[in-house]
Amino acid sequence: MIKLGVFLGVALASMGAQAGVIDLGAIMGGANVYTARDFNAYSSDVEGAIVSGGNVTIQSYEVNKKAQAAYAGYSIVSGGDISLTSGTIHGQVYAGGKITLESAGAPPRSTVKPVDFAAATEQFIDIANGLSLIGATGRVERQDSANKIIGSGKGGVDVFNVSAGFLSGGNNWVLSGLTKGQTLIFNISGEHGVFNGGMETLWGYNVLFNFFEAETVDVKGVLGTVLAPHATVVHNWGVIKGQVIADTWNSSVQVDAENYFKPIDVPGFELLDNEPPVGPPAEVPEPGTLMLMIAGLLGGIALRRRRA
Repeated sequence: MIKLGVFLGVALASMGAQAGVIDLGAIMGGANVYTARDFNAYSSDVEGAIVSGGNVTIQSYEVNKKAQAAYAGYSIVSGGDISLTSGTIHGQVYAGGKITLESAGAPPRSTVKPVDFAAATEQFIDIANGLSLIGATGRVERQDSANKIIGSGKGGVDVFNVSAGFLSGGNNWVLSGLTKGQTLIFNISGEHGVFNGGMETLWGYNVLFNFFEAETVDVKGVLGTVLAPHATVVHNWGVIKGQVIADTWNSSVQVDAENYFKPIDVPGFELLDNEPPVGPPAEVPEPGTLMLMIAGLLGGIALRRRRA
Protein backbone atom coordinates (compact mmCIF):
# COMPACT_ATOMS: atom_id res chain seq x y z
CA MET A 1 0.00 0.00 0.00
CA ILE A 2 1.36 3.44 -0.91
CA LYS A 3 0.62 6.38 1.37
CA LEU A 4 0.15 9.58 -0.63
CA GLY A 5 -0.64 12.17 2.06
CA VAL A 6 2.70 14.01 1.79
CA PHE A 7 2.94 13.73 -2.00
CA LEU A 8 -0.57 15.03 -2.63
CA GLY A 9 -0.12 17.81 -0.10
CA VAL A 10 3.02 19.11 -1.80
CA ALA A 11 1.56 18.76 -5.30
CA LEU A 12 -1.66 20.54 -4.43
CA ALA A 13 0.21 23.26 -2.56
CA SER A 14 2.24 23.94 -5.71
CA MET A 15 -1.01 24.77 -7.49
CA GLY A 16 -1.53 27.66 -5.09
CA ALA A 17 -3.88 28.35 -2.19
CA GLN A 18 -6.31 31.20 -1.72
CA ALA A 19 -4.26 33.35 0.62
CA GLY A 20 -7.03 34.89 2.69
CA VAL A 21 -9.12 31.79 3.32
CA ILE A 22 -9.25 30.54 6.91
CA ASP A 23 -10.37 26.93 7.31
CA LEU A 24 -9.73 25.80 10.87
CA GLY A 25 -11.86 22.69 10.47
CA ALA A 26 -9.69 21.28 7.69
CA ILE A 27 -6.58 21.43 9.86
CA MET A 28 -8.22 19.54 12.74
CA GLY A 29 -10.16 17.16 10.51
CA GLY A 30 -13.54 18.53 11.57
CA ALA A 31 -12.94 17.80 15.26
CA ASN A 32 -14.85 19.50 18.06
CA VAL A 33 -11.72 20.04 20.17
CA TYR A 34 -8.03 20.26 19.27
CA THR A 35 -5.21 20.46 21.81
CA ALA A 36 -1.52 20.57 21.05
CA ARG A 37 -0.81 18.81 24.35
CA ASP A 38 -2.85 16.95 26.99
CA PHE A 39 -6.64 16.75 27.26
CA ASN A 40 -7.90 16.10 30.82
CA ALA A 41 -11.60 16.11 31.75
CA TYR A 42 -14.24 14.40 33.88
CA SER A 43 -18.02 14.23 34.38
CA SER A 44 -18.96 15.82 31.05
CA ASP A 45 -18.89 15.17 27.30
CA VAL A 46 -17.76 16.29 23.88
CA GLU A 47 -20.45 15.82 21.23
CA GLY A 48 -17.90 15.66 18.42
CA ALA A 49 -14.35 14.33 18.23
CA ILE A 50 -11.20 15.09 20.21
CA VAL A 51 -7.82 15.51 18.50
CA SER A 52 -4.98 15.87 20.99
CA GLY A 53 -1.24 15.86 20.53
CA GLY A 54 -0.75 14.62 24.10
CA ASN A 55 -2.49 12.19 26.43
CA VAL A 56 -6.29 12.03 26.62
CA THR A 57 -7.37 11.28 30.20
CA ILE A 58 -11.13 11.25 30.79
CA GLN A 59 -13.41 9.98 33.54
CA SER A 60 -17.21 9.62 33.58
CA TYR A 61 -17.10 11.05 30.09
CA GLU A 62 -18.69 10.58 26.67
CA VAL A 63 -16.97 11.32 23.37
CA ASN A 64 -18.51 11.83 19.93
CA LYS A 65 -22.09 11.34 21.14
CA LYS A 66 -23.41 13.19 18.06
CA ALA A 67 -21.35 11.02 15.67
CA GLN A 68 -19.34 13.88 14.17
CA ALA A 69 -16.05 12.09 13.63
CA ALA A 70 -12.72 13.70 12.81
CA TYR A 71 -10.84 12.82 9.63
CA ALA A 72 -13.88 10.90 8.40
CA GLY A 73 -13.80 8.22 11.07
CA TYR A 74 -12.09 9.02 14.38
CA SER A 75 -13.70 9.83 17.69
CA ILE A 76 -10.33 10.41 19.40
CA VAL A 77 -6.90 10.96 17.89
CA SER A 78 -4.20 11.07 20.55
CA GLY A 79 -0.47 11.49 20.12
CA GLY A 80 -0.01 9.82 23.52
CA ASP A 81 -2.07 7.55 25.74
CA ILE A 82 -5.86 7.31 26.00
CA SER A 83 -7.31 6.58 29.45
CA LEU A 84 -11.04 6.28 30.09
CA THR A 85 -12.60 5.44 33.44
CA SER A 86 -16.37 4.97 33.23
CA GLY A 87 -17.80 6.37 30.06
CA THR A 88 -18.28 5.83 26.34
CA ILE A 89 -16.24 6.51 23.23
CA HIS A 90 -18.41 6.37 20.11
CA GLY A 91 -16.22 5.29 17.20
CA GLN A 92 -12.64 4.32 16.46
CA VAL A 93 -9.58 5.85 18.07
CA TYR A 94 -5.91 6.31 17.33
CA ALA A 95 -3.39 6.40 20.17
CA GLY A 96 0.34 6.91 19.80
CA GLY A 97 0.72 5.16 23.17
CA LYS A 98 -1.37 2.73 25.16
CA ILE A 99 -5.13 2.60 25.77
CA THR A 100 -6.38 2.00 29.31
CA LEU A 101 -10.06 1.34 29.97
CA GLU A 102 -11.88 0.85 33.26
CA SER A 103 -15.64 0.29 33.44
CA ALA A 104 -15.84 1.19 29.77
CA GLY A 105 -16.25 -0.64 26.47
CA ALA A 106 -13.29 -0.92 24.11
CA PRO A 107 -13.60 1.22 20.97
CA PRO A 108 -12.15 0.07 17.65
CA ARG A 109 -8.48 1.05 17.34
CA SER A 110 -6.81 2.32 14.17
CA THR A 111 -3.08 2.09 13.49
CA VAL A 112 -3.18 5.00 11.03
CA LYS A 113 -2.20 8.39 12.45
CA PRO A 114 -4.29 10.91 10.47
CA VAL A 115 -2.53 14.15 11.47
CA ASP A 116 0.91 15.69 11.94
CA PHE A 117 0.40 17.40 15.32
CA ALA A 118 3.45 19.65 15.06
CA ALA A 119 2.42 20.94 11.63
CA ALA A 120 -1.23 21.42 12.66
CA THR A 121 -0.28 23.30 15.82
CA GLU A 122 2.07 25.55 13.89
CA GLN A 123 -0.70 26.36 11.42
CA PHE A 124 -3.06 27.34 14.23
CA ILE A 125 -0.40 29.59 15.76
CA ASP A 126 0.31 31.20 12.38
CA ILE A 127 -3.40 31.81 11.79
CA ALA A 128 -3.86 33.33 15.25
CA ASN A 129 -0.88 35.63 14.74
CA GLY A 130 -1.93 36.58 11.23
CA LEU A 131 -5.46 37.47 12.30
CA SER A 132 -4.14 39.61 15.16
CA LEU A 133 -2.44 41.90 12.62
CA ILE A 134 -5.61 42.71 10.67
CA GLY A 135 -7.03 46.18 11.20
CA ALA A 136 -10.42 46.41 12.90
CA THR A 137 -13.50 47.13 10.84
CA GLY A 138 -15.78 47.45 13.87
CA ARG A 139 -15.52 48.29 17.56
CA VAL A 140 -16.63 47.07 20.97
CA GLU A 141 -18.07 49.50 23.50
CA ARG A 142 -19.71 49.24 26.89
CA GLN A 143 -23.44 49.85 27.02
CA ASP A 144 -24.55 49.70 30.63
CA SER A 145 -23.45 46.16 31.60
CA ALA A 146 -23.31 44.86 28.03
CA ASN A 147 -20.63 44.45 25.40
CA LYS A 148 -21.96 46.45 22.46
CA ILE A 149 -20.63 45.09 19.16
CA ILE A 150 -20.75 47.72 16.41
CA GLY A 151 -20.08 46.44 12.91
CA SER A 152 -19.13 48.26 9.74
CA GLY A 153 -22.64 47.92 8.30
CA LYS A 154 -21.20 46.24 5.19
CA GLY A 155 -21.79 42.60 6.17
CA GLY A 156 -19.31 39.99 5.05
CA VAL A 157 -16.48 39.91 7.58
CA ASP A 158 -16.07 42.30 10.50
CA VAL A 159 -12.97 42.30 12.70
CA PHE A 160 -12.92 43.59 16.28
CA ASN A 161 -9.76 44.21 18.30
CA VAL A 162 -10.43 44.22 22.04
CA SER A 163 -8.81 43.25 25.34
CA ALA A 164 -9.83 40.21 27.34
CA GLY A 165 -10.25 42.43 30.38
CA PHE A 166 -12.80 44.62 28.62
CA LEU A 167 -14.85 41.69 27.31
CA SER A 168 -14.98 40.05 30.73
CA GLY A 169 -16.70 43.15 32.11
CA GLY A 170 -19.85 42.60 30.04
CA ASN A 171 -22.56 40.14 31.04
CA ASN A 172 -24.55 40.27 27.80
CA TRP A 173 -24.03 41.24 24.17
CA VAL A 174 -25.81 43.95 22.15
CA LEU A 175 -25.33 44.01 18.36
CA SER A 176 -25.39 46.95 15.98
CA GLY A 177 -24.42 47.45 12.32
CA LEU A 178 -24.30 43.71 11.58
CA THR A 179 -25.94 41.45 9.00
CA LYS A 180 -27.32 38.15 10.23
CA GLY A 181 -25.11 35.27 9.18
CA GLN A 182 -21.98 37.33 8.61
CA THR A 183 -18.56 36.50 10.06
CA LEU A 184 -17.38 38.13 13.29
CA ILE A 185 -13.71 37.79 14.25
CA PHE A 186 -12.62 39.02 17.68
CA ASN A 187 -8.86 39.50 18.16
CA ILE A 188 -8.59 39.41 21.95
CA SER A 189 -5.39 40.53 23.66
CA GLY A 190 -4.38 39.63 27.20
CA GLU A 191 -3.18 36.63 29.18
CA HIS A 192 -6.48 35.44 30.67
CA GLY A 193 -9.71 35.11 28.71
CA VAL A 194 -13.03 34.95 30.57
CA PHE A 195 -16.63 35.12 29.35
CA ASN A 196 -19.72 35.91 31.39
CA GLY A 197 -22.33 34.43 29.05
CA GLY A 198 -25.22 36.40 27.60
CA MET A 199 -24.23 35.55 24.01
CA GLU A 200 -27.67 34.47 22.80
CA THR A 201 -27.69 37.38 20.35
CA LEU A 202 -24.78 35.75 18.47
CA TRP A 203 -26.92 32.84 17.26
CA GLY A 204 -26.77 32.64 13.47
CA TYR A 205 -23.39 34.37 13.08
CA ASN A 206 -20.06 32.81 12.06
CA VAL A 207 -18.00 33.71 15.13
CA LEU A 208 -14.32 33.27 15.98
CA PHE A 209 -12.69 34.39 19.23
CA ASN A 210 -8.95 34.66 18.58
CA PHE A 211 -7.03 34.63 21.87
CA PHE A 212 -3.68 35.02 20.14
CA GLU A 213 -1.63 35.55 23.31
CA ALA A 214 -3.73 34.05 26.12
CA GLU A 215 -2.25 31.65 28.67
CA THR A 216 -5.64 30.54 30.04
CA VAL A 217 -9.18 30.73 28.70
CA ASP A 218 -12.55 29.96 30.27
CA VAL A 219 -14.87 28.94 27.43
CA LYS A 220 -18.12 28.48 29.36
CA GLY A 221 -21.14 30.19 27.85
CA VAL A 222 -19.52 30.72 24.44
CA LEU A 223 -21.45 30.63 21.15
CA GLY A 224 -18.75 30.34 18.53
CA THR A 225 -15.27 28.92 18.01
CA VAL A 226 -12.31 29.67 20.27
CA LEU A 227 -8.78 29.79 18.86
CA ALA A 228 -6.27 29.94 21.72
CA PRO A 229 -3.19 27.99 20.60
CA HIS A 230 -1.03 28.95 23.61
CA ALA A 231 -3.67 28.60 26.32
CA THR A 232 -4.92 26.07 28.83
CA VAL A 233 -8.71 25.73 28.93
CA VAL A 234 -9.86 25.98 32.55
CA HIS A 235 -13.13 25.91 34.53
CA ASN A 236 -15.22 23.09 35.89
CA TRP A 237 -18.72 23.69 34.60
CA GLY A 238 -20.69 25.24 31.74
CA VAL A 239 -21.16 24.70 28.01
CA ILE A 240 -19.53 25.95 24.84
CA LYS A 241 -21.34 25.57 21.54
CA GLY A 242 -18.50 25.59 19.05
CA GLN A 243 -15.01 24.34 18.37
CA VAL A 244 -12.01 24.89 20.64
CA ILE A 245 -8.35 24.99 19.64
CA ALA A 246 -5.97 25.24 22.60
CA ASP A 247 -2.61 24.15 23.93
CA THR A 248 -4.01 22.10 26.85
CA TRP A 249 -7.45 21.16 28.17
CA ASN A 250 -7.99 20.92 31.92
CA SER A 251 -11.73 21.47 32.27
CA SER A 252 -15.12 19.81 32.57
CA VAL A 253 -16.92 22.29 30.33
CA GLN A 254 -19.33 20.47 28.02
CA VAL A 255 -18.53 20.91 24.32
CA ASP A 256 -21.46 20.84 21.90
CA ALA A 257 -21.00 20.04 18.21
CA GLU A 258 -22.60 23.26 16.97
CA ASN A 259 -21.49 26.62 15.57
CA TYR A 260 -18.33 25.28 13.92
CA PHE A 261 -16.45 28.13 12.27
CA LYS A 262 -17.19 28.11 8.56
CA PRO A 263 -14.31 28.61 6.09
CA ILE A 264 -14.16 32.23 5.04
CA ASP A 265 -12.00 34.52 2.90
CA VAL A 266 -10.83 37.24 5.29
CA PRO A 267 -9.69 40.46 3.56
CA GLY A 268 -6.21 41.45 4.65
CA PHE A 269 -5.28 38.02 5.98
CA GLU A 270 -2.41 36.09 4.47
CA LEU A 271 -0.69 33.02 5.88
CA LEU A 272 2.90 33.55 4.82
CA ASP A 273 4.33 30.22 6.00
CA ASN A 274 1.91 27.94 4.20
CA GLU A 275 2.46 24.26 4.96
CA PRO A 276 0.97 21.37 2.98
CA PRO A 277 -2.56 20.52 4.10
CA VAL A 278 -2.72 18.45 7.27
CA GLY A 279 -4.92 15.39 6.88
CA PRO A 280 -5.10 11.61 6.79
CA PRO A 281 -2.89 9.82 4.28
CA ALA A 282 -4.76 8.28 1.39
CA GLU A 283 -3.99 4.66 0.59
CA VAL A 284 -3.82 3.62 -3.07
CA PRO A 285 -3.63 -0.11 -3.81
CA GLU A 286 -2.52 0.02 -7.44
CA PRO A 287 0.60 1.71 -8.91
CA GLY A 288 -1.44 2.49 -12.00
CA THR A 289 -3.83 4.57 -9.97
CA LEU A 290 -0.89 6.49 -8.52
CA MET A 291 0.40 7.32 -12.00
CA LEU A 292 -3.04 8.52 -13.09
CA MET A 293 -3.26 10.82 -10.10
CA ILE A 294 0.24 12.21 -10.75
CA ALA A 295 -0.62 12.79 -14.39
CA GLY A 296 -3.83 14.56 -13.44
CA LEU A 297 -2.07 16.83 -10.99
CA LEU A 298 0.72 17.68 -13.42
CA GLY A 299 -1.85 18.36 -16.10
CA GLY A 300 -3.71 20.71 -13.78
CA ILE A 301 -0.50 22.59 -12.96
CA ALA A 302 0.37 22.88 -16.66
CA LEU A 303 -3.10 24.21 -17.45
CA ARG A 304 -2.79 26.85 -14.74
CA ARG A 305 0.58 27.95 -16.15
CA ARG A 306 -0.84 28.24 -19.68
CA ARG A 307 -3.69 30.41 -18.36
CA ALA A 308 -1.38 32.60 -16.28
